[in-house]
Amino acid sequence: MASEELARKLQSRLSATQEAVPRPEPEQSPVRPKPQGSDAACGDSSSELSAKLTRRLDINEGNAAPRATRVFNPYTEFKEFSRKQIKDMEGMFKRYDTGKDGFIDLMELKLMMEKLGAPQTHLGLKNMIKEVDEDFDGKLSFREVRK
Repeated sequence: MASEELARKLQSRLSATQEAVPRPEPEQSPVRPKPQGSDAACGDSSSELSAKLTRRLDINEGNAAPRATRVFNPYTEFKEFSRKQIKDMEGMFKRYDTGKDGFIDLMELKLMMEKLGAPQTHLGLKNMIKEVDEDFDGKLSFREVRK
């Protein structure tokens, strides 16, 4: 497959640039180790790419299971609201989601609170997000807002 070939080429190019880091052979360990050290903690883009490509190769080779994704359906999850109420709330959420990424981040929440006539400090906004942020990504999804 083309994606496997691309992943192998990128992995070999990455390993060529990182000669100082010894890597175990695939025959010795069926599951590749996760990158460790200060590069992974700092969010180095090459180590992030390496980790993603390594995981993709593990999944393709059958050494790792793909992560399960859960589909969010607001109509079944929020039974206490009618379909019309949920549609209205979703419209309100989308109105303030100016980045159109499906999340309300700190600045979008700040603008929303200002438009609603209740401006907040950055610390207050961060505390608001922290109260309902279930996945600790620092932004709010529609599911988290309705909880």
